[in-house]
Amino acid sequence: MHDMALYDDSPMPFGKYKGEKMANVPAAYLMWLYNEGKCNKEVRDYIEDNLDVLKEEIKRNN
Repeated sequence: MHDMALYDDSPMPFGKYKGEKMANVPAAYLMWLYNEGKCNKEVRDYIEDNLDVLKEEIKRNN
C-alpha cells in the first residue's frame, strides 16, 4: 500500500475531526497533532505543505 496525499478537500483520516475536510479542521488542532507527534505521515505531510497558512490562521484567531 502506498501513501495517499491529503488535500484541502480530503477527509481527515482520524481523531476528533475524522471525516471533516482537511481545510475545515482547525489549524490549532492540526498544529497540536504535529507538535505532539500524533499524526501519521499523510497528515504530517499535509501540515508541512500548509504550515504558513496554518500559522497565519492561528495568528488571526488569537
